[in-house]
Amino acid sequence: MDDLINKELEIIKERICRTDIPAVSGKMIRSKIGLLIIKSLGIEPTQDYINLFCAIELIHNASLLHDDVIDEETERRGQISLNRQLGNKNAILYGNLLVADAFDYLLKINSINLTSIITQAIKNMCEGELLQKSHAYKIPGLKDYIEKTRLKTSSLFTALTKGIIEISQKENIDYLNEFAENFGIAFQITNDLKNGTKSDIANGIYTAPVIYSGSVTITNTAIEKTGSLIDNYTQKAEKALESLRDSDYKKSLIGVVRCLNK
Repeated sequence: MDDLINKELEIIKERICRTDIPAVSGKMIRSKIGLLIIKSLGIEPTQDYINLFCAIELIHNASLLHDDVIDEETERRGQISLNRQLGNKNAILYGNLLVADAFDYLLKINSINLTSIITQAIKNMCEGELLQKSHAYKIPGLKDYIEKTRLKTSSLFTALTKGIIEISQKENIDYLNEFAENFGIAFQITNDLKNGTKSDIANGIYTAPVIYSGSVTITNTAIEKTGSLIDNYTQKAEKALESLRDSDYKKSLIGVVRCLNK
């Protein structure tokens, strides 16, 4: 996949990296998806799109810095977390700085509608975090868990596709938002299942495996049910892409979705 969009990814990575914040670029999954979408639509990535993807990545990374403070994490992506290195106050300030950087990129696009879209996404992410905290050390219902996931994770993916729609001014591509919401939910549940169960439980964050188990002792049945839940949302995400014309970019995009099922 990266070979198709490597040049643009390098540009985005170079622009968002700061020498004072280590490993800020991360996996850049949102930029990868954004680039594959616009190229599937036959659109070349102009500066407006690059600026949008930079803003999205910066907001995502800011949220990670803030999450690490909230959850008292000591590692991030295999490295010592920034809050552990520099203290909580500095980590929060660096997160705020990244958000400010993001809005600098948005201002270059000169779209009030787009700024409103991103602002609403940030509000949703904060509401999702508050909803998660309200259920700390309590097993939530599946409906509340999905709503938290939609707010905290899907919101930024959906802001990405809404931004693409706004910049492109193309009609009849609202199906991209359906793709983004379902992909975002599946993406977070997959992360909860593969990477976050032990640390989440330690922090009183109870995700799908705990919900299906009915306790913090995870059962094999709960893992299977969580996998089925992921399948449900990936199938919805893939179905939403049916209207895209066939291309190598579309194939790569579908490949990204299917990776969540593995």
